[in-house]
Parts: sequence; structure tokens; C-alpha cells
Amino acid sequence: MMTEVWKVILTSTVVTTVINVGWKYYESKKSFKDKRYLQINNYYRESSGKEMHKILKSWTEMLFLMEDPKVKKRLESTSYILSLINDTYLYSSPKTCLRLSNYQHYAYNELDSKNKDHIDSIVLVAGIITSLKHDFTGDWVSIEDTLRIKLTDYENGKDKIKQKIRSYNYDIN
Repeated sequence: MMTEVWKVILTSTVVTTVINVGWKYYESKKSFKDKRYLQINNYYRESSGKEMHKILKSWTEMLFLMEDPKVKKRLESTSYILSLINDTYLYSSPKTCLRLSNYQHYAYNELDSKNKDHIDSIVLVAGIITSLKHDFTGDWVSIEDTLRIKLTDYENGKDKIKQKIRSYNYDIN
């Protein structure tokens, strides 16, 4: 009887030790990966902060200041737009790159069509802006809140805007 108790105790101890060692190994790997990501992210933000700010500013102007003659002139320049797209790709997160590709796809396929829907382009630009803001500051601002700033008739088109946001699989906060 006593031998059976010692076998159970020994077996339990071995199993517990194996589980603890496995957990510590997993925990250290995850911790290393998280720390590495944070280091890369911090270095990236420090070394390219001014460039990221410039890119965020350019996209924000595209939405909020599109009536400004200087902004309009820049937006008509193909080289300016191509440079902005290039810089956005170089300095932004994968999520922002995905949103940029959605915008590019829309601009290439839909913008010149006769049935233009400006809601699409506004939602796509706002999606890029909110993602860039997160890349630059670490804070999320919803696309809806961003569009409320720009659109005086936001409440009238709220349902259509939400539908467009969902159609691009962007989060609705």
C-alpha cells in the first residue's frame, strides 16, 4: 500500500515538473518574441517618426482639406500621389498596407467609372488615416469618428457608411 502511494506521489511530481518546464519554455519564447517585437517597433517609430508624421499629415489633408487649392494641386500631381503611396507602403504596418491596397484597387477599378460613389473613396481614405494614426501614435480612432469630423451630413448617410466600412472588413468601433 505504501509503495502505491509513493508511486502516485512520484508520478504526480514528474508530471507536474514536466508541465512546469513546458510552460516556462513556452512563456520564455513568447516573452522573447513580444520583447523583440516591441524593440523593433520602438526603433522603427524613433527612426522614422518624422516621415510617418508627414505621411499621416498628407493623407489627413486628402480628407479634411481637399477643398484647399494647394492640397487640390498636390492631389492632381501623379508623382505626388505615387510618392505618397510608396512612402505609405515603406513606413506603415501590414494593416495599413492592406487598406492602401484596397484604396489602390478601388482607385484603379472604380474611380473612373460613371457611377462614382464618393462614400467608397471617403471610407477608404479614412481607413488609411485611422490605421496610420494607430501606426504613429498607437491609438485607434474609429473610421466613423473620423468621418463625423469631415461630413456635416454624417447622420443622414450613417447606415450607408457603416455598410461600406463592413464591406471592407474594417472594424466598427
